[in-house]
Amino acid sequence: MEREEGCTGSNRDLAEEIRKKLEQVIRDSGTTAACAAVCAEGELLAGACAGKRGFEDSEAQVEDLYNIGSVSKVYTTVAVMKLVQEGKISLDTPVSVYLPDWKLGDERYREITVRMLLNHSSGIPGTNLHDHLVAGEERELFAGKYRNTPEYWRGVKLRARPGSFSCYSNDGFDLLVEVVEAVTGEPYIQWLREQIGKPAGLFSIGAGRRLAAGHVKVSCKGREPEYYNCFGAGAIHTTVPECALFGYLFVDAKGIVEQSFLDETRRPQGVSFLQGAYDATNFCLGWDSLYNRDRIPLGEGAVVKDGGTEQFSSYLLVSPARRLSLAISATDDGDVWWLDVLEDIGREALKALGEGVNQEAGTEAVQAETTAATESPESKEKRDPASLYSGLAYGSCAVYRFSVSGHVLNTEIWEKGGNWKRSEELSGFRWDGNCFAKGEYDKIFAEEYGGNVYYIRWGEAFCQRNSAYPVPGSVWPTLAGVCFQAEGEDNPFGTVCLEGINEENVLLFTTEHEEYPVVPLTCDPRRGNETCLISETDREGIVFWLEKEGERTWLRTGTDKFCIGPCA
Repeated sequence: MEREEGCTGSNRDLAEEIRKKLEQVIRDSGTTAACAAVCAEGELLAGACAGKRGFEDSEAQVEDLYNIGSVSKVYTTVAVMKLVQEGKISLDTPVSVYLPDWKLGDERYREITVRMLLNHSSGIPGTNLHDHLVAGEERELFAGKYRNTPEYWRGVKLRARPGSFSCYSNDGFDLLVEVVEAVTGEPYIQWLREQIGKPAGLFSIGAGRRLAAGHVKVSCKGREPEYYNCFGAGAIHTTVPECALFGYLFVDAKGIVEQSFLDETRRPQGVSFLQGAYDATNFCLGWDSLYNRDRIPLGEGAVVKDGGTEQFSSYLLVSPARRLSLAISATDDGDVWWLDVLEDIGREALKALGEGVNQEAGTEAVQAETTAATESPESKEKRDPASLYSGLAYGSCAVYRFSVSGHVLNTEIWEKGGNWKRSEELSGFRWDGNCFAKGEYDKIFAEEYGGNVYYIRWGEAFCQRNSAYPVPGSVWPTLAGVCFQAEGEDNPFGTVCLEGINEENVLLFTTEHEEYPVVPLTCDPRRGNETCLISETDREGIVFWLEKEGERTWLRTGTDKFCIGPCA
């Protein structure tokens, strides 16, 4: 294998084409560094990088490490499936069997299975931001010692009944890592390196500050390299050529995992109670979805996974039919959709392999398919669109006010201070007899289920309007307008304020560092000091509760505490 001037792989011409492509994108966008690789027929066909290392002015190299973010979930999936093959894990066994001390503040957690974590249908709401970045490192890289502690989990409420709705959850994949550690008795990263990485010839896989010998980690310009501890969800770092080689295990697992177990991960297994929410049903096990953009002909069964961190954007694209694995990672300081770039590289790879490629392959067909997939049931449109669509709706982190006038849908979003601001992105949609549309493909559907109305765009249910909301009891109204200060300096929210309670009994919170509101509801009048999640739709979710310690009242969420006035 030759390596020269930021290129590597058996096809030097293709590697040079990739390098030139990346250099052009970097020049146009201001991105600090980027690397891409192609694996075909079991070998590294081509890999190349461009740009600088960021924390210093040296040239980026193909041996450099990139944080691949949520592409880490595919690594977790392979680890789980290897243990399934060995009979140590069963996909449809409750997680609590493997983690008997694990308990949530929601008794439905006992229904959550390993498969539900893999296809995001567990109901676990989102991401534990506490200790998201690693400042130091313990002697062993055990996941549970960093993040999902009993104190954290006891405040977690499920956004939906387990198995009823797939909604992206980082915490679910961190939990999978704890299952792996429980059944192997070893730190996850160490086990992953020894049992999967090394047999596959991959030696750069890691997490935290332990970097493989001879490698450095790139960063955005002028910033220090980032280190994550959410091992299952997004903490893996690796070289990009080795990421592509890892992806090739789904083409040829080399006996590391029986191929049928990896084939199972590429089957769509997401679930939804909404007919139009195809984003939820597209989830495979670990993978975001089958690849259906069809900008390049990758054949049946191709899958895609994206990943993002504060400093990086990454994609892994695998085609068993074409025996091809494509990977790309870049610093996230340029306005670039790197999947487009990776598809362009894939097109050049297919040409190099002697495959015919139609430059415009399938674009119109895919757009038509996407449009058809979002068509809502005929019965729901018998109602007047104004009565179906108009009103207040809530996502996990936003309040929307929809109004219909002259068959045009307009949207306002609630801001700090109680102001409403028109959303240009979600306004100007015209009624077409079935839904509200802006242009040929951008459509908003409202679908009724269980007395609630769900708003769907691009196949994703992004907010909902419930039929009724409970009265918030006697405690919360006394705190309207009160701000709570974070205990400690590293809290991701800073100050949290209960801005007020609106006409629908919804508690509206804002945070110091976010421009959007946090929108929890009171769950149960018998537990008036606690809130719950309002929406099954979005990936993030926050539950607040109040605790009394002597004369002091604390606002709690996860492992974070907020007090009225100075916390000292």
